[in-house]
Amino acid sequence: MWNWGRPWYWNHWRWHSGYWNYWRVFPAFWVGAVGGALASPGDTLVYDNPYYAPPSTAVEVPIVINYSNPIPPPTGEQAVDAYPPDPGLPEGSEEALPTTDPPPPPTDDPAVNEANQRFDEARKAFKDGNYAKAQTLVEKAIELLPSDATLHEFRALTLFAQKKYKEAAGTLYAVLSAGPGWDKDTMAGLYSNWQTYTDQFRTLENYVKAHPDEGYAHFLLAYHYLVLASKDQAVDQLKQVVRVEPKDQLSAALLKALTQPESGNQ
Repeated sequence: MWNWGRPWYWNHWRWHSGYWNYWRVFPAFWVGAVGGALASPGDTLVYDNPYYAPPSTAVEVPIVINYSNPIPPPTGEQAVDAYPPDPGLPEGSEEALPTTDPPPPPTDDPAVNEANQRFDEARKAFKDGNYAKAQTLVEKAIELLPSDATLHEFRALTLFAQKKYKEAAGTLYAVLSAGPGWDKDTMAGLYSNWQTYTDQFRTLENYVKAHPDEGYAHFLLAYHYLVLASKDQAVDQLKQVVRVEPKDQLSAALLKALTQPESGNQ
């Protein structure tokens, strides 16, 4: 449902392999978002990002992305183009959604076209190891298309690669409030050499060991463990987040979903 139901996913399906897909119970707040509160018939989560801090006025920042607010939905005009055509299943059908790739999206919106072009350039720069340039380019894409969570998740990756861990956590808090993160195949496709990612990941692990009371570091490491499908390690990190950062309602909700027993589906 993430592939067909997430805004702008069909701009990325040629390189995007998928999301985390090993939940016994989905976090209820991923079902939908209204205003500043992410809600569903189960849990209710009020968005409050503890890891975002506005940039200092002493430093000139070309593009400011405000993660004190959730990632916005597509605008009214863009909503038509943000999703692929309805698969057309009968109401109440138990048949699975199609697993085939969606058709190519419309290309008559200049903002969408330019955002995709900047993002193509950003991924190339990242693969070449130019992480600062990749960050600049994806931020230009986000300015044009702020409702595309994939762009925000990639921005978090550029920050992670530059060891800007708190900024990466602040970005991912917004991303994961809207839906699951990338799987390992998607992540691997963004690197020219998987060892580069592994080295960056080990550096983060060492940082967390040296900063055991920093909630943002545990949160960021939990995300990357989930990318690697290391669920037990992710749960351990989320427990540490809950311990040191009580304001982080998102981590508490993710922890609850990841540790839900089988009977929770009944």
